[in-house]
Amino acid sequence: MKLNTLILIIAALTITLSSCKKTKTQLEEDTDAIKSYLAANGINATELSNVFYQTITEGTGEQCALGDTVAIKYQASTTENPTNIFAKNEGNKASIFFLPVMLGGTANGDTPIYGLQIGLTTMKEGGKSRFYIPSSYAYGASKISTDSIQYANVIYEVELCEIIRRDKKH
Repeated sequence: MKLNTLILIIAALTITLSSCKKTKTQLEEDTDAIKSYLAANGINATELSNVFYQTITEGTGEQCALGDTVAIKYQASTTENPTNIFAKNEGNKASIFFLPVMLGGTANGDTPIYGLQIGLTTMKEGGKSRFYIPSSYAYGASKISTDSIQYANVIYEVELCEIIRRDKKH
């Protein structure tokens, strides 16, 4: 009798677990959407940790690394509206950002968004690249301007002007 009960419990658990549908995370949805965008627009990009990048101009200086302070020129748009620039440098002046020694944290005045932290490590000083960043590695649910970019996958075009200081701890 106990064996029959045990078999019934195992069968019920097997049916219950096999009928569970796996839902995609926001990152998985974003990554799929970026892949579709790239394919639809005939864009060839390399993937690194869910960030896609194209090297426009290979730099000739030092390789960027976590722990560096960098001067970059950039402009940002979304995959939904790539011609609408929602963020860029003031005039022709480069912006200064600190790349933390470990990836992560939230963007603030000194630290770029997570996806840009990943992307910048693919660049050499003097180079120019374009990054396709999932919303969960960008601004997520945040509203950073009057243009609503909540849950928008973003495109950053970046020129790495200078590596100002390299942290000696890495």
